[in-house]
Amino acid sequence: MPLPEIVPPYPVIQAALRLRGRLLDLVDRMLPAEGALWDLTAGLQRAKLAGALVDSGLADALGEGWQRVDELARELELEPQVTFRVLRAAAAARLVRLRGERARLSRIGAPLARSHSASIASWASYLAAPANARGYEQLTAQLAAGAEPSGHRRAFGDSIWEYLAEHPAQEARFAAAMREMTAIDVPALARAYPWPDSGVICDVAGGIGTLLAAILARRPAARGILLDAPEVLAQAEAFLAARGLAGQVERRPGNLFGELDARAELYILKWILHDWSDAACVGILRRLRASMPSGSRVLVIDQHQEPTVPSPITSMVDLHMLVECEGGRERSPAEVHELMREAGLQPGPVRHAGLHMLVEGRAP
Repeated sequence: MPLPEIVPPYPVIQAALRLRGRLLDLVDRMLPAEGALWDLTAGLQRAKLAGALVDSGLADALGEGWQRVDELARELELEPQVTFRVLRAAAAARLVRLRGERARLSRIGAPLARSHSASIASWASYLAAPANARGYEQLTAQLAAGAEPSGHRRAFGDSIWEYLAEHPAQEARFAAAMREMTAIDVPALARAYPWPDSGVICDVAGGIGTLLAAILARRPAARGILLDAPEVLAQAEAFLAARGLAGQVERRPGNLFGELDARAELYILKWILHDWSDAACVGILRRLRASMPSGSRVLVIDQHQEPTVPSPITSMVDLHMLVECEGGRERSPAEVHELMREAGLQPGPVRHAGLHMLVEGRAP
């Protein structure tokens, strides 16, 4: 969930989401049940519309204000009548405002423009990609046979990570989507935890260092280690240099299923464990534990999903983990604590930033 720099406490957000659900239920009572249900089944169409607005360039062009649809189509080399029909459907989906032959992005659709301060354009493009649809086609099979193999593996015969490695354009889109979402969440996450004033903070599989850079900006006396694949670290170099952190962050190759060699006071696992089964997570934590000095901490950051509490956001993220990842799932703090115990770590405090939980563990 996109987070502003200061967000309400977790119980307040949960209450707000419950209230929104009740209001939607109230509105739906004005329709026959089958009519409200039909609207829900159009979710695939709305996701595809959002992706098409991004990929065609329409979202960026509409982000500049009211535009004549025919002129916009001509400028973007699109077919005018199809462009109008797509924008009309996008208006019905509340992504666009339509006024005669002119259109503009709505408040909800505005983050589809890459110029928006909290853009999720890459995420919309990624989610609408054909490969994701093929994975979801296997959901009925997963219902019958179990979570593993994932829907993606059933559809393609490999893991999502192997698939992305073999499809550079898809991998770039996925990486951009993750960076977008991280950039939105980072201000709140950077405020939600008492990061050490000094010492070493290691971000495991931390991408180009978006979160680590935000933390070090608040803790200039601390140093960082960024562990990731060599090709990711090459991209991180320019990102960190632009923020004046190149000399403050050591970039070190690492592999979640190989050696994780880094000595630090604090290790971060953000959006890592939710990609994997319980057994795989215990293995990751054990390999990390082997490098952790006594008394050092690990911080697991994922969305908070209680087993019997539906969430309109987190439960859908959990479904995506089911379809795309091998045994992936969102968990509760108690479930993460159990993984830590199995890996030889002592469970620690739990904090929240929006729908994210920050679960601490300590090396004995």
